[in-house]
Amino acid sequence: MISSPFNDSASSFGNAAMQAASIPWDAPVEMWLGAEGPGETGAFIEVSSPRGFLKRIPIEEARLAECRQQNDGPTTMALCQQLVDDLSAQVKTAVRDALA
Repeated sequence: MISSPFNDSASSFGNAAMQAASIPWDAPVEMWLGAEGPGETGAFIEVSSPRGFLKRIPIEEARLAECRQQNDGPTTMALCQQLVDDLSAQVKTAVRDALA
């Protein structure tokens, strides 16, 4: 759960989502943040395994923009938290698929 509107970069949301997913440190998967363009354009979380599994989870620019356009307050908190929760759920699913 986020406690305040934090740095609204894609990497901040990606890091928060990976932490929220609570994947055991010894799980045979790797997770990292990447981007397809300059800065954080086309940002994503990538989940992979030694067995060849690879899943890219996009950090949607439209949702980031929506969070950035809100003034501080409960609406901003709710939008940011929902984005982190959604990304975290996708990370958990990707890890489960990687380990299957």
